[in-house]
Amino acid sequence: MRCAVCGCPPVRWLRVKTVAGQLGCTARTVRRMVRRGEMVGVRVGRTWRIDHASLDEYLTVCEAGTAQARQGARNFL
Repeated sequence: MRCAVCGCPPVRWLRVKTVAGQLGCTARTVRRMVRRGEMVGVRVGRTWRIDHASLDEYLTVCEAGTAQARQGARNFL
């Protein structure tokens, strides 16, 4: 089964650099998001891994928020 959002094969834990590339931000920003609880991540030695399902959920919430913002802007006009 492939990921619904990006179509990649199922991988449970993603590297921070991979997640940053998908989100268009830095690895530091991804680590901040984990600390704030926006995504689930675990530290493995000196590196962090991000839960793939958590990334999918984050992207879904962001897309829903963007759609609501667009709808609100249309109602405002």
